[in-house]
Amino acid sequence: MREALSRVRVVLVEPQEPMNVGAVARAMRNFGLSRLYVVNPSPRVGPPWAKEAYWLAVHAEEILDRAVAVAGLKEALADVQLVVATTGRPRELYPAPVVPAWEVPGHVLAARGEVALVFGRETFGLTNEELSLAHVIGTIPTAPEQPSLNLAQAVVVFAYELFKAVEGGWAPPQEALAEVAALEAFFDDLGRYVLEIGFTDQNRFPHAMRRLRRIFHKAKLTPGEVQMLRGLLHQSRYQMRRKDG
Repeated sequence: MREALSRVRVVLVEPQEPMNVGAVARAMRNFGLSRLYVVNPSPRVGPPWAKEAYWLAVHAEEILDRAVAVAGLKEALADVQLVVATTGRPRELYPAPVVPAWEVPGHVLAARGEVALVFGRETFGLTNEELSLAHVIGTIPTAPEQPSLNLAQAVVVFAYELFKAVEGGWAPPQEALAEVAALEAFFDDLGRYVLEIGFTDQNRFPHAMRRLRRIFHKAKLTPGEVQMLRGLLHQSRYQMRRKDG
């Protein structure tokens, strides 16, 4: 079961504090995770990674040495089948199903391919656009008097829950899910289609797409299902053009 942890990458989006990155590396090492991706880090963070990061990466220096810096979130999610985004902020409508941290391992261990656990900025987390890339959104219930956690604390909670599930031998049936790139191509097609048929307009479009994303993410689409849905949209367009012609 430890093999499942090797398929998980931790993705930090635009971290500002090098010590937070080091503390994240240590938390990963504590719970068997080893692959760190850093999206557009501040110059203070690196790369090369700041010495302050190494100060807090106790016995996890190798994770920093092998960490991958990328320019954008989509690059960090290349070849990923399951994206779990994390948030602590209430939104009007999430674009994916929302589950507590202790339910995240069930989704992670059910995926056959690469998995990304995505954590946002220290100041305001992930944007709505970034959350829209997630198949599942994980939250950590906290006391209302102090609801926010720092970056490393959040990573510790999700990493612990995953490690606990793996060590306990939990093995849900695995599913071959569509990769992020295929899903995003489908959502691009779907977005154009709902505008073309007048299902929504430009003003309501973002809200409509968040709802549609949530519906399809709940379905846990396979590669074949995504291909079939895209074919349905293309054939529908073709028939509409024939009718108009």
